[in-house]
Amino acid sequence: MNSFGKNTVLIGLDGGSFTILDRMMDNGTMPYLKSMVESSARGELLSVIPPLTPPGWTSMITGRSPGYHGITNFMQRREPDSQLLNMISSRDLACETLYSIVNHHGKRAGSLNFPAMSPAPQIDGYVLPGWVSWRWLRRNSHPKGLLDRLKQIPELDLKTLAVKFEEEGKAVVGCEQGEYDEWIRLHIRREDQWFRVLTYLMKTDPCDLTTVVFDGVDRLQHLCWRFLDPAYIPETLSSWEQHVLDLCHEYYRNLDRFISEIVALAGSEATILIASDHGFADSVEILYINTWLEQEGLLRWKSGVDRTDEYINDSGPNMTLNAIDWEHTKAYASTLSSNGIFIQVAGKPGLNGVPPEEYEDFRQKLIAALRERCVDPATGEPLITNIWTREVAFEGPRMPLAPDLTLALRDSGFISIRAADTYLQPRETVFGTHAPEGIFIAMGPEIQQGVSLPKLSILDVAPTILHSLDLPIPEDLEGKVPEDLFEPAFMRSHPVRYGEPTRPVSYAWSTHLSPEEQSPASEADDEEEVMIRLRALGYIE
Repeated sequence: MNSFGKNTVLIGLDGGSFTILDRMMDNGTMPYLKSMVESSARGELLSVIPPLTPPGWTSMITGRSPGYHGITNFMQRREPDSQLLNMISSRDLACETLYSIVNHHGKRAGSLNFPAMSPAPQIDGYVLPGWVSWRWLRRNSHPKGLLDRLKQIPELDLKTLAVKFEEEGKAVVGCEQGEYDEWIRLHIRREDQWFRVLTYLMKTDPCDLTTVVFDGVDRLQHLCWRFLDPAYIPETLSSWEQHVLDLCHEYYRNLDRFISEIVALAGSEATILIASDHGFADSVEILYINTWLEQEGLLRWKSGVDRTDEYINDSGPNMTLNAIDWEHTKAYASTLSSNGIFIQVAGKPGLNGVPPEEYEDFRQKLIAALRERCVDPATGEPLITNIWTREVAFEGPRMPLAPDLTLALRDSGFISIRAADTYLQPRETVFGTHAPEGIFIAMGPEIQQGVSLPKLSILDVAPTILHSLDLPIPEDLEGKVPEDLFEPAFMRSHPVRYGEPTRPVSYAWSTHLSPEEQSPASEADDEEEVMIRLRALGYIE
């Protein structure tokens, strides 16, 4: 164990936002978190560009930005000049995680419900990744036999930990009123199951670093934002609205209890960090960016393709890309979650697009057009508030995998890649969407109490965790330890130390899989199921 704290626990709240949590603390739904915040340090945690779950969590546990660690989206190119997309996995990770870093120093680590952690790396500790279907959960967990050990937990339903696609589909905006009840209860049950697994492992297989993600926060806020954000809650609620609001409060009340019990179990000498991969905001409109590009003469659908055909709209990004007439397309968007535009550069035989020597001039003209002509038809107000080139948003060796341009919308929401009659349309009801400002809360014997921190970067979390474990910070980590987070006397006696850079990634992938489990067909089946979940959650169309 480390010299000044027995362990460090990172509690991840996917999509955690002070907009909602402050309200839950003030109205008595989360009394423990309120008391914890009053005796701890808190501040906003700025996410990556764009503020998205896989690159956000990966940046948090690597201390590296997406251009270096290689996770840019839920789906991304495997090769820079490819148009087709693949589901991300731990095989796409190009940087060490905290788990292997602490292992190098003789410390154990545990990871629960993090994306991009399957197949599970063979760390000294345990890994039970998120975003895995039930039939592949065993093969993606580490060590061998972990799921069998977990069966000893009373009232644990392991299947609840995995994805239930038929239920997750109800997360789509426009869910029927009668479906809200069971859908919210599903996420209440899932969080309870992850909590049971976490506390069992903390008791029976303690680690120096324990990390967990509770992802129901993100799910509820996507679908139930109008019941959670005070700006949208009606003064007078119908009986159905009151019931949904009560269920949302039940979810957060349970989460408050989980945090309380985790902190108690970790012990008085532990460092506790609560952080989110991104924040949340409201979204009331949809920008159909491919439709805008089509109207600008930069994209064309194949001849004979109906603009409302399911071939374009309901078969996933790769099928949408197959509907594009590449001979007459120079720019396109492939996924809504990336808020990104790719520029089609001519190169390989038969690959048309912008000549390489004209790329930069074309990109600058496209940026100007997006700023000047992608506007609200009614008011003339720009729909795009910021545009990043990939050199800025994804600096690093993995930059060629990323979109050429990444957009921030006035509405804070995601673009749509679908074909539509007009490029801007209002949503039927307000929808919760990702925002850059997440949360950071820290508590421990060496943490200053009652401190309001300046805005931190999500890249600062990994160095902070390592320092809490009295470990040197690898010199190639991009974040820093916020020194005003810790007590001044502590920082004087334990100054931040820097050490060797991280090691090249050389995970030993699971060796206990049967030939059937390793088959390409299994991988394809698993990807198809995860695609269903992403579509259900609104991240792909």
